[in-house]
Amino acid sequence: MGISDLLKNLAGSNQVLYATHSPFMIFDYTPGNLLVVELDKRKHLSRIFYDYWNADDKTLTPILYGLCRGQVEAIVDREIGTNSRPVIIVETMSDSMYLNSFDKFLQDPNISMNPLNVIAAYNKNSVLPLAIFYRNHGYKTFVLLDNTEESKQISAQLESNQFSAIQTIFFEREGKKLESIEDYVVIEDYLHAVNQTYEIKLRQEGYSNLTPENIDSKDSKGILEKLRRVWQEHNDDDWGEFNNEEITRYICEKITLEETNFLSDKTKDQFRSLYRLIAERIRQYQNTATKSDLEKYQKKGK
Repeated sequence: MGISDLLKNLAGSNQVLYATHSPFMIFDYTPGNLLVVELDKRKHLSRIFYDYWNADDKTLTPILYGLCRGQVEAIVDREIGTNSRPVIIVETMSDSMYLNSFDKFLQDPNISMNPLNVIAAYNKNSVLPLAIFYRNHGYKTFVLLDNTEESKQISAQLESNQFSAIQTIFFEREGKKLESIEDYVVIEDYLHAVNQTYEIKLRQEGYSNLTPENIDSKDSKGILEKLRRVWQEHNDDDWGEFNNEEITRYICEKITLEETNFLSDKTKDQFRSLYRLIAERIRQYQNTATKSDLEKYQKKGK
């Protein structure tokens, strides 16, 4: 057992305080659980940042490697941020993979934002500090969220940190909220990927192909929760846990290989609606920012 394992075990029933110089020893990026300590060279005293995203860029660089998988060196250059494409922060790597893959797959010049500037957060607790850091470094920052309770809390935290409602985008289609990005995929198309993946992986465990009727019978929101219910019912059959990232890899790999016959026109149209939603929010934000800048200029001129 290493030090990291020991700390995680202790944290289960204790309040643990520890100091580290290693980003690999950070397990929780929740605001308030991670503090940054710097030396104030002028006063020769320590400065403690509870809002750690406001610390010095050099101090934050190793933390950023944990917060996201973006190009860390470019983030801290404010000139790059001011002149860059809008940043779209997402909660999971699956969100990032779907956005990038379908954007290239659809090849629609009317909605394409390729190459997208998508940043996948390490986990949901990383979304807020990551969004604030990008925003504070001049990036036009938007956050794409699920419709879970935890994501709604993130939205409230973003609002309390001066993010506008325009910058926070929840998954939706035709005015209906969607639990996750997977719900943009037609259920038959998604189950094709599930069956292709698990009929091999769980062959010895007696896996049989799932149908839309198997899924619709589950009293849960969204395709992922319904599938997790199915897997729970087969717990005694050693199915383990449903891993949606494996399905993401399958779908995105098929898109890369141009083997996409299983993806229906309806799935394509539903993803187009997501890109239109993002593009519209970016347009609204830019119009609002331009109007705000104009008002500031007019006030200064008086």
